[in-house]
Amino acid sequence: MPIRITGLTSGLDTEAIISALVSSYNYKTNKYKKAQTKLSWKQDAWKSLNTKIYSLYSSVGSMKLSTAYNLKSTTVSDSTKATVKAGNNAPTGTQQLNIIKVAQAGYLTGAQLSSKTTTSTTLAELGYTGGDAKINLTKGDGTTKEITVTQGSTVGDVIASLKDAGVSANYDATNHRIFISSKDTGKDNDFTLTGGNTEGARALYQLGLSVGSDATNATYKSYTQYYDADGNKLQQNVVDAIRTYQDAQKAYKTASGQNANLSSAYGYATAYTEMMDALKNSGLSDDDQKKLKTLLGMSATQRVNSVIDSSGNVYEKSTTLDDGSIIYEYSSGKDKKYIQAITTATDDGGNTYTKNADGNYVDSGAGLVYKPTGEKDSDGNEYYACTMPDGQVAKLAMKETTNYYQADVTQKGYTQYTDDDGIVYTSNDAGKYTGSDGKTYKLDNNTFTEIGIDGNAVSNGRTATVTEDQKKEVKTTYSHGNTALSDTTRAADLLSKFREDHKDTLTDDVISKLTSDIEKVNVYESAEDTLDDSDEYSRKKIIESIQTEYNKGGASAVTNITNTYAKHINENQEKMSTAQKTLDDNSVLADLAAIDTSTVDGQNKYSDALAAFVKKVQDSKEIMDQSSQYTNSGAKKIDGCDSEIKLNGITYTSSLNTYSINGLSITAMQATGDGDTNAITVTTATDTQAIYDKIKSFLTQYNSLINEMTSLYNADTAKGYEPLTDDEKSAMSDSEVEKWEEKIKSSLLRRDDSLESVMNLMTNAMSQPVTIDGKKYYLSSFGIKTLGFLNAPENQQNAYHIDGDEDDTATSGNEDKLMAMINSDPDTVVSFMQQLTTNLYDAIGTKMKSSTLSSIYKVYNDKEMASEYSDYTTTIKKWEQKLQDQEDAYYKKFSAMETALSKLQSQTSSLSNLFGG
Repeated sequence: MPIRITGLTSGLDTEAIISALVSSYNYKTNKYKKAQTKLSWKQDAWKSLNTKIYSLYSSVGSMKLSTAYNLKSTTVSDSTKATVKAGNNAPTGTQQLNIIKVAQAGYLTGAQLSSKTTTSTTLAELGYTGGDAKINLTKGDGTTKEITVTQGSTVGDVIASLKDAGVSANYDATNHRIFISSKDTGKDNDFTLTGGNTEGARALYQLGLSVGSDATNATYKSYTQYYDADGNKLQQNVVDAIRTYQDAQKAYKTASGQNANLSSAYGYATAYTEMMDALKNSGLSDDDQKKLKTLLGMSATQRVNSVIDSSGNVYEKSTTLDDGSIIYEYSSGKDKKYIQAITTATDDGGNTYTKNADGNYVDSGAGLVYKPTGEKDSDGNEYYACTMPDGQVAKLAMKETTNYYQADVTQKGYTQYTDDDGIVYTSNDAGKYTGSDGKTYKLDNNTFTEIGIDGNAVSNGRTATVTEDQKKEVKTTYSHGNTALSDTTRAADLLSKFREDHKDTLTDDVISKLTSDIEKVNVYESAEDTLDDSDEYSRKKIIESIQTEYNKGGASAVTNITNTYAKHINENQEKMSTAQKTLDDNSVLADLAAIDTSTVDGQNKYSDALAAFVKKVQDSKEIMDQSSQYTNSGAKKIDGCDSEIKLNGITYTSSLNTYSINGLSITAMQATGDGDTNAITVTTATDTQAIYDKIKSFLTQYNSLINEMTSLYNADTAKGYEPLTDDEKSAMSDSEVEKWEEKIKSSLLRRDDSLESVMNLMTNAMSQPVTIDGKKYYLSSFGIKTLGFLNAPENQQNAYHIDGDEDDTATSGNEDKLMAMINSDPDTVVSFMQQLTTNLYDAIGTKMKSSTLSSIYKVYNDKEMASEYSDYTTTIKKWEQKLQDQEDAYYKKFSAMETALSKLQSQTSSLSNLFGG
C-alpha cells in the first residue's frame, strides 16, 4: 500500500474521511473474510471428527470377521521349563511338551595367561617361537576362515582377527583370559579354533585357546580321515575322495532335478489332459484348435496388438507408419516376416477413404480429413465429420475394412550424424557407427570415439562431438504385395469368431478353465530345466511321454504313467540322502572339488590347493597325535547346540529356543527330560476374558465417539459471535480472544444435517435386532444397554453400558450377563457381534462413499466445502479490489483539492505582497 501524506493544506483528516466513505466496502470484505474463517474452522472440526469415525469404521471392519473372536489362552504346568502363548488358530485341549535340550551359543574360556599380559603383549612374549601360524576358525555350518599370526602379533591383533572372522572375542585383563563366543545360539553358529598347521596349534596353545572339545576334535578328524603315512597314498586318498565328492554332487543334482520335474509334472499332466479334452470337445478343426490354444495363451493386450495367419503364426505389432498402416512382425530364429495392415472405409455412396496415423479418414482426391464424432449408426458403423471449405459440416457413416498384405523391408532405418568436419556416422547392426572415413566409432554422451576390432578406444584415434541438430533419423520403409491375405486376421477378432461360432461348447466357464490350463501347460513347457534333454526325467522327456500317452489312450493312459512317478521320487530321495551324507562327511573338500581344471591356470590352482590340503591333513594328524602338548588344561570349550523339544511325541529342533507350532508360540527355558513322566502339560482354551475385553473395547470406542457427536450436535448456540478482525482482536486480551473463538468453534456443528445423518445411521445400526437360529437378539439380550434419557448424563444418552462391568459405576452392581453368555454360549455371542458390527460397518461405509459433494471415506461434504472456500477467496479478492479502487479514487480527488487549495493560497499570498499587505 502506498504511503500517502494528505491534508497539509486543507488541514483535514483525509484518511479518516476516506475510511468512513469506503466503510461499506470494508464491511463487505470483512463479512466474507469472517465467513471464510468460520468455514475453515468447520472444515477442521469435520476433519478431526471424520478421523475418529474412520478409526471406528476400521475397528468394526475387523470385528465382523470370526477370526477377531477366535482368542485363546494357554497355561503351562511348569512355567520354569517353558512359556507358551496361543494364537487364534491354536487347537483347544491339553498337549504334552518335553524340553530335551535348550539352544546355546558356543563359548571358549581361555587358559589363564601371565598376569603381565595385556592386549599389547606379543605372541613372542607369550612364548611362541615359530613362523607364520595358520589358525582356522570353523563355523558349525562348515565355513572356515583362516587367520595368520606371527611372533610379532599382539593379543589385541588376535582379538581383532577373531572378531573379523565372525565371533565375539575379548581379553579380560582382570582374569588374564581370552573369552570367545559365537554371536548366536545353535549348532550352525558354533565355532572351533584349530591349527591350520602345527605352528597354528602352537600359537593357540601359547594364547591359552587350545582345547580338546568334541567339536574341536571333529574338525581335526575331518582332515585326518584321509591320512596315510605314505605321502603318495595320502594324496591319492584325497584325489579319490574328491572324485567321490564330485560324483555325489552330480548324483544329488540329478536326483533333485528329476524330483523337481516329476513333482510338478502331476499338475502339468492334469492341465494338459483337461486342455486337450476341452479342445477336442470345442467343435473346432485340428488347425483351429492349435490357433485357439495359441490365442488363449496370449494376454488380452497381446491379442489386440497381434494378427495371426493361416498357419497359426502370430505377428506382433511393430510400428505404425506415417500413412496410418500398421506393420506386424513375426520372428522365427534369425528370420523375420512382416504383414502390413491397411484400414479403409466406404461411405453410403461407395466412396473409399484411407485411415491415417491419427485415426482419421482421408479423402485423398479432395484432400479432406474426416474425424470421428463418437456416434454410430444403427448398423454400428462410426460417424466421421469434416468441415467443408464453405463452412458446412459433412457427416458420413464409415464402414471399415482392414486388409492384410505380406510386406518386405525396402529400406532399413538408421541414425546418422554429420560432424563439423563433414564426416558422416551411420548406425549399424552391431550398435556402433560406421564413419564415412571408413572407421568404426562408438557414441557416448554425444561424442564419437574411434574404436578397434576389440571394441576399445583406439590410442590417439579420432574423436568428434556432435549435437542433436546434426542428427538425422531415417525410418524403415516397407513395400507390400497387391493381393490381400485371405486367412489372416487380428488375434482378438479370431478369438471372438471362435467363441461366437461355437458358443455352445466355448462357454465362459470353459474358456476360463481352458485359459488356466493353457497357462499351466505353457509355464511347465517353457521352464528352464537343470537336466540335460537326454535325461530320462528331463522336462522334454516327461512332456513327450505325457503327450504320447494321451494320444494313445487319453486321460487314463496319462494317469497310468503319472502313477509311476511316486516310486521314482522315493528312489531319488534315497539317492539324495546317500549323496548328502557323502557331501557332509567330506565337506572340507568342497573348495577343492569346485576348482575348474579345464584350463592350465585351473590345473595349476588345483595342484597348489591339493598340496596345501595334503599338508593340512599331515599337520592335523601330528596335532592329534601330540594333543597333550597342544592342549591347555586350564581352557574350557562349551559347544554350541540346537534346541530340541517334543510336542505330543514329535521332535522339533531349532537354532533358537523359540518355536511356532500349530498356533502355539513356545519358548524353551530349561530341559525337562524325555518321556511321558517328565513331560509338562500345555492346556489351551477359549479366552473368554479376551472376548469380553474386545467387546468392551469396541463399546468404549463407540461411546467416546457417539458422546462427542451428541455434544457437538447439541452444543450451545453462538448467535451473535463472529470471527474477529485484527482490529477487533487488538482491542481484546489474548484470553478474551481465545474464549471468543472457542465459543464459535464449539458450536460449528450444532444441528448439522450431515452430523445428524451419521448419528442416526450409527444408532440405528446398534439398535437393530440380529436373528440367530430363528431367534432375535438385541444388545440388551447380553446385558448391554443405554441408561436412557432420564438417567444418562448430559449428551450421553446414546452410550452403551455393560451390566456388571466393574469399571462402570452406573452398572457395576448388575448381573454380568455378557460374561455368563460368553462362558455358556460363546458361539451365539460371537455370531451376534459379527452381524452387529457388519451392520454398523455397512452403515458407515454407505455414508463414506464418494459423491459429487464428498470424497471417498468422508462422511461430510468436503468437496462442497472446498468449493465454497475457493468461492470465498475469489469474492474476497474482488471486494478487496473494489475497496482499493474506491480508496484510490477518493485519494485522487482529495489530492486534486489539496493541489487547488495550495495554488489558491499561493495566489492570495502573491496579491497580498503586491498591495503591500
